[in-house]
Amino acid sequence: MALIEIKMLSGYIPVKSSIRRLEETKVMQRSDIQNDIVTLYLNEIRPIPQHVSFKVTQDIEVKDLKPATVKVYDYYETAEQAVAEYNHPCSIGVDN
Repeated sequence: MALIEIKMLSGYIPVKSSIRRLEETKVMQRSDIQNDIVTLYLNEIRPIPQHVSFKVTQDIEVKDLKPATVKVYDYYETAEQAVAEYNHPCSIGVDN
């Protein structure tokens, strides 16, 4: 099992219905939404690229928005991990 922890950009909140739709795809087992972090529990990480996305909405306007992080790691071997930053707008070049 692998986990993806997505820290929300300041002032943004996840759209819960879009996260629930991810659970229906069977790519992931479940999700947790706590304060400003969304955790996705994936069944597995495959050697081919996987696209996992959900919607967010701006709750509060924040000036000088700083990047947030996404962390992917193995549930059983937490030392095996990757971390990346993202910023707004994060969907440039992505078809929805």
